[in-house]
Amino acid sequence: MDEHNIESHPDLMDPDWQRHAEKEAWTGLRRDRRRARRRLAAIWGAVVIVAAAAGFYLWQRGTTPEEVAGSGPAVLTSTTTAPAPTDLPGYGRVDLARPFLNTPAQNWPEGIAGLKIPAPAKVGAFSAKQVGAAQEQVKHAVEVAQFDKNVLEGHHPEGYVGLFAPDQRGDLTAHIRHYVIYLAEGYRLLPVQSRMTGKMTVRPGETGELLVHVSYVVAYAFDPGSRIVNGPADLEPFVRVDTDYILRSGSGWAPGDRGLWAGDGGSFYTSVACRTGKSDDLAPAFSDPNYDAPSMSPQPGEFDPDKPLPTKGNCGE
Repeated sequence: MDEHNIESHPDLMDPDWQRHAEKEAWTGLRRDRRRARRRLAAIWGAVVIVAAAAGFYLWQRGTTPEEVAGSGPAVLTSTTTAPAPTDLPGYGRVDLARPFLNTPAQNWPEGIAGLKIPAPAKVGAFSAKQVGAAQEQVKHAVEVAQFDKNVLEGHHPEGYVGLFAPDQRGDLTAHIRHYVIYLAEGYRLLPVQSRMTGKMTVRPGETGELLVHVSYVVAYAFDPGSRIVNGPADLEPFVRVDTDYILRSGSGWAPGDRGLWAGDGGSFYTSVACRTGKSDDLAPAFSDPNYDAPSMSPQPGEFDPDKPLPTKGNCGE
């Protein structure tokens, strides 16, 4: 084998092998961070460590579920006016009634309202009315994939699969975790609406095709139960998605091909557990015994759908 063409080796091109390699690389990166911090911590004296730990404990006490629950009825606000951080803090107080405060998602709209959709306009052979209908179809598909409880909690994807052309439904069902979010068994979200930011664009495709592209980030907040969390990164995974949807219409397509298709795309996960029973299910970082808080330098595009999808450090697929 030509050593200069090793990148084209069949094993390296296999998608399952690539996902495994990405996951292991991310796990190794976090392990290196833990070791580096341990070496740095050894420099400090015992008195400083004890004093810092005591102060951190007193400060962190406000994060316990019991104290949040006992502070009175929660008043859920959708946004703040303060600028949002550009990174997800690994340490800091978390208000479980307002878990997205002091995170990149603090000013994002709730649910599918965070997906910006352009005004319908004629695109190629598709009229403005047809474009508007396609935009609504894609909006609904994204909403079901990311927010529908039957999908997230019940793992029942029929409502999602049924939105697509008949000839794609079998493949969607066989690879459903590539398209929707399943919450890992034993973990549930806090009773707050997940946050979203993103945009939709429309362009012509091949004859009889309309391409609808979506680029977005969704922030979820898991219920830590009796656990004391160190910061937002412990319980708030962010899911970045870039994907195409294709509407096929007209006599040039067979009846089974007509309708909405899920096209090419990719995803990136921030602060998720990498070692759940089913690696594609979404679980909070606190459930992973090997989890380590993220670095202070986020990937470009990690929380910004206007930038290219990140490619390094992805724990999932």
